[in-house]
Amino acid sequence: MTEMLSILPKHTAPGHAPPPAGRGDASARHTARSSTFAISLPILIVVSLCAGLPLAWLGWQILTNPQVLSEFRPDAFRLALLGRTLLYNGAVAIIATLLGIPAALVLGRGRGIVQRILFFALPVSLLLPSITYAYGWSQFLRLVGAYPQPTSPSDIFRCIGSLATWLWPIPAAAIALALRRLDTQVQQQALLDGALWRITVRQVAPVIAASAAIVAVLAVQEFSVYEPTGISVVATEVRMVFETGAFSSPDNPITAAIAGQSTLLGASDQRVRAAAAVAAALPLLFVIALAAAAILLIIRKTATEEQLDTGPWPRALDAGWVPKTLSLAVIFIAVIIPAASLVLSLKRALNPINLWNEFAPQILGSLSMAALAAAFALALAFWTTVHKSIISLSLTLAAFLVGGQLLAIALIRLYNRPSLSWAYNGPPILIAVYLARFSWIALLAGQTSWSRSWKTLRDLAALDGAGAIRTATSVIWPLAWPVLLASAILLMALSLVEVPATVLISPQRPQMLTPLMMTWVHMLRYDSMIEASLLLMTTVAALAILAAALFAFASTRLRLRGALAASLLLLLTPGCDRTSKPQSIWLTTGTGPDQTVYPRAITYSPTDDTFFVIDRVARIQHLDNKGNYLNEWRMPEWSQGKPVGVTVGPDGNVYVPDTHYHRIMVYSPKGDLIRHWGGKGTDPGQFIYPTDIAFDSKHNVFVSEYGDNDRIQVFDPTGKFLYAFGHFGQADGDFSRPQSMLIDHDILYITDACNHRIGVFKTDGAFLRNMGSVGSAPGQFRFPYGLDQDKYGNLIVCEFGNNRVQLIDQKTGKGLATWGAGGHDPGQLAYPWGVAVDKRNRVVAVDAGNNRLQVFDF
Repeated sequence: MTEMLSILPKHTAPGHAPPPAGRGDASARHTARSSTFAISLPILIVVSLCAGLPLAWLGWQILTNPQVLSEFRPDAFRLALLGRTLLYNGAVAIIATLLGIPAALVLGRGRGIVQRILFFALPVSLLLPSITYAYGWSQFLRLVGAYPQPTSPSDIFRCIGSLATWLWPIPAAAIALALRRLDTQVQQQALLDGALWRITVRQVAPVIAASAAIVAVLAVQEFSVYEPTGISVVATEVRMVFETGAFSSPDNPITAAIAGQSTLLGASDQRVRAAAAVAAALPLLFVIALAAAAILLIIRKTATEEQLDTGPWPRALDAGWVPKTLSLAVIFIAVIIPAASLVLSLKRALNPINLWNEFAPQILGSLSMAALAAAFALALAFWTTVHKSIISLSLTLAAFLVGGQLLAIALIRLYNRPSLSWAYNGPPILIAVYLARFSWIALLAGQTSWSRSWKTLRDLAALDGAGAIRTATSVIWPLAWPVLLASAILLMALSLVEVPATVLISPQRPQMLTPLMMTWVHMLRYDSMIEASLLLMTTVAALAILAAALFAFASTRLRLRGALAASLLLLLTPGCDRTSKPQSIWLTTGTGPDQTVYPRAITYSPTDDTFFVIDRVARIQHLDNKGNYLNEWRMPEWSQGKPVGVTVGPDGNVYVPDTHYHRIMVYSPKGDLIRHWGGKGTDPGQFIYPTDIAFDSKHNVFVSEYGDNDRIQVFDPTGKFLYAFGHFGQADGDFSRPQSMLIDHDILYITDACNHRIGVFKTDGAFLRNMGSVGSAPGQFRFPYGLDQDKYGNLIVCEFGNNRVQLIDQKTGKGLATWGAGGHDPGQLAYPWGVAVDKRNRVVAVDAGNNRLQVFDF
């Protein structure tokens, strides 16, 4: 009775007339609008900062930059690039849809164990990272003896197949849902008339088309599958333009107009390169917008049809043994084969302890960023049950369609300013890009609590006098929390495998697993890449299974008794080492003089007190002892990859291990090619991924290599083969990516990168000892890459995995000092590749992820 009375109109006191109806109604409406705005404000703030601002920035670039709009000119280069992108990824959509149909039939019309297997397999398969799919299929081809040439038709098909076997769960789930929503009476009548398949295909054809379009939209945003072998699509070119200011093709017209804004497009002006990247992506964005509009129309048309009250599903319409068998075959092909190929390609036994020691900083860093993003997403999901926000959901869906690369570029431009360095150099920028990409999942999960099935509960709560917040906390949350939590877990898993955005933003947060893996994807066999892939796949699979279990639990619509007791695990990245500011910083981002893009090798020339640096655009740049530009030249070929080492020989010439072309190139200091030798293979005098060159007291040439060789070859000064030693393994004298070498008094020191140690040998190949082990303590290493020596004989070791440079006692291996920590500021490093020490005892570190060299001393 009290509840009923509470909703009756109140009587006015004697002598007081009620307020005029018009003024009271207006006041009530104004109060309601103010209350609604206040409730929705937290969602709008978060979504505006993460998704709204990047979208506004992209719109501003398009509207205010005429050169960007010029991308719609249909010249031959633009049409070829766009056509190639649509052709490859259209094939991905077709193959993924064909793979998904058997699973859709079982999920939409099945019962029993196979359906339950698929229910868990779909999210696990979709959430596994695309980068590991591509690598898994590369390993499979290697195991069966197939080695497709980069950019060849077979290599292109490998990329297409990798993406299709990653994205097939999307059409499988969409078509299955459509099948579940079909009118059972119509289906049974069609079965009796012998027209079941014809009627069913006609009914679900729009959903098939929409799901294929969704697959194509997601596929065109991926560059990590195509980039390692040099296949050019829009996604790879957008990244190249933003990082280098130039396209991979030397004869393209796309950057010409924008280049006029600067003396060189690749100049240090990030603004110009960002505008060029938007210009490169604009035609594809137009196509995506058209596809999104078509998808939306199909979804709206399907949603308005009366298909919700389907009634019980008769067993006569159950999926038969053929789709069940085919769906299990799809799981085997799409999930088991690439994962098993990774395991079978390992040359060393999996050791969980060693695996954790090796990748702890990266996995903790990735998990911490993903967990923080998930925490914000969970808050958005819960708050959306208080007030639904169509505007916020629309913004986040638009941001998702734009893609991770453009969102990352926009956020970099928005936050790359001194007043926002705390956001640009710290977690906020990564959290923002993950929320911009995936927070629509959390918002959509919260939005479902406003659907028709929840309307009765909300109406009853309103009759009881409950406001929006009380309705959500007392009625909605106790029932909807599994779905809301599952959406946050899905966002966490997707953040872990988000490649395009993470790779572009990674210099601001070096301790991340995905960017580390991106530096390894070109390898035919690389145990660390395989182990990292398996670690990431296991982590994501566990999150996917947890999310699927929560969705399954939510589907039972059980009310939990008592309050939800939950605790959040705070994942913190390891603390930074103490460091100091560098003496100076050389080079900036770009492809012009005194600029660089992801430098990977450096050497010092004592004869003229200069340095030679090689970067990701295959330039060899000659610098004086103050870092000033002297001259440069470019490697003759670079589409398959760039050198990772360089050495000045006793004759003053520049020796370059042309890593991805499996040969040794010798240049004069002016860049004239003097000679070259070698070719791909395992015979004496042949190479697989040569990494560095060193010289003994007799001027013999030592060449380190990895891949399928992992050995040291020795040649006389003319290039004649003398002997070789070492092979792949973890035992004493074995190697796993020997990266850099140093010879001192005929003792050879080698950074055995993936064994996390320094191997010490006589120059005749006799093993002496190992120094170091995996870890971050003094004297320990994590992927030691660069190696040099100071004037006191101490070793200077550059650690790619620990983002630091370490001073090591040459005789004992004791760590004497460290310099640097992961980060973007001066004195911090992001994926350092190499070091060189000059006659002043200055150390010059290759700060690859920050596109610069840093000069310091211990």
